[in-house]
Amino acid sequence: MIEVFKELSAKYPSAAEKDEIIDRAELCKRLNLVEPTIIKWEKKGKIPSLRVGSAVRYSWFKVLNALEKKGGKPS
Repeated sequence: MIEVFKELSAKYPSAAEKDEIIDRAELCKRLNLVEPTIIKWEKKGKIPSLRVGSAVRYSWFKVLNALEKKGGKPS
């Protein structure tokens, strides 16, 4: 899992320097997952999300950290 985390961090270096906020479509793209998986992980508390009204956003850095700590498979 740490290898995947390093690979994703290298692919998106700006996220390591700042906390990048992305939408669900971008998160699906970066993790190469379908939307229902992201929603399921969010509901189970596997990844953190930010909600403002009906909009859902994700902190890329916090998602990577959560997946690293909980042993998620982002590929």
